[in-house]
Amino acid sequence: MTRSLLKFICFVPLASIFLPAWGQRPDWKVSEQNFEHTMSLVAFVNVDGRTLTGSGDMVAAFVDGECRGVAGLTEVTSHQEFLAYLTLFGHTNNEIMNFKIYDATADRVVDVAQQLVFRINAHEGNLLQPFSIAQPALSAAASITEVSLVGLEPLNIKVEDEKVVFQVERDTPITAHTLLFTLADGATLLWNNQPVISGDNLLDFSQPVVLQVRSEDRSVMRSWTVAIEVATNLLVYRRNATCFEAGAIKITGRGDGQSISLIRGGQVIANRSMTGGEVLFDSLIPGSYTVQSEAFEKQVIIEQP
Repeated sequence: MTRSLLKFICFVPLASIFLPAWGQRPDWKVSEQNFEHTMSLVAFVNVDGRTLTGSGDMVAAFVDGECRGVAGLTEVTSHQEFLAYLTLFGHTNNEIMNFKIYDATADRVVDVAQQLVFRINAHEGNLLQPFSIAQPALSAAASITEVSLVGLEPLNIKVEDEKVVFQVERDTPITAHTLLFTLADGATLLWNNQPVISGDNLLDFSQPVVLQVRSEDRSVMRSWTVAIEVATNLLVYRRNATCFEAGAIKITGRGDGQSISLIRGGQVIANRSMTGGEVLFDSLIPGSYTVQSEAFEKQVIIEQP
């Protein structure tokens, strides 16, 4: 065997090692001149729970097997994302589009179960909430399941209507605190449109902090408010009505000047400021009342004889 032939035999396998593994990369193309209308789409692409970021990754839309749009991925450094900017072509509204993903790392084409209804001149997705093209489909849950603050032992925690309130004693620092949290599967917590990592953050709670929880598929964005409130040291006394005297409610505590409201039947019937450590609501008929201040609420029942 000649020396030149030996060189050729050795060269072939070495060259194959360095060839890109895109042997099955599809040749998706759109005949744009055949269509009258377009629709635009900003999307992220996910396969088996892995968001694609490769320069060789692609996504395409089809109607009855005909390619209607194709795009690679573009890095968006401001959002630390790789997104597909798709122009979709169609004949009329309500055409049903199916997607295919080319995963360059695995060198395979993935059929996506999710569909999109074509709408003339419409746009879907943006940098904060890109459209999800994923197989399998991702979760649309957007909730906080657990939340706490590092080193803070609150007197009480109130959770209602997507608001979490930590009630603390007076003189508790409420400015800089680190938030610990658990979210619904795959969800992301954002503050000022930037991701927040549990245990690796420092937030100022001198005012309620409004956060956004974004679902795994990016389709749902819900606002959650986390606040620290100083619980007042109020004591509430009642005097039941008798045959000769109306009922009364007295509130005592520190904090002259704070406003105390008396509520009955969902309506505020009186509002008074604490003076000398005391507020008195008298001439009350029997029934259920709520005593309420900025960080205090208590139900009181005036009984009848």
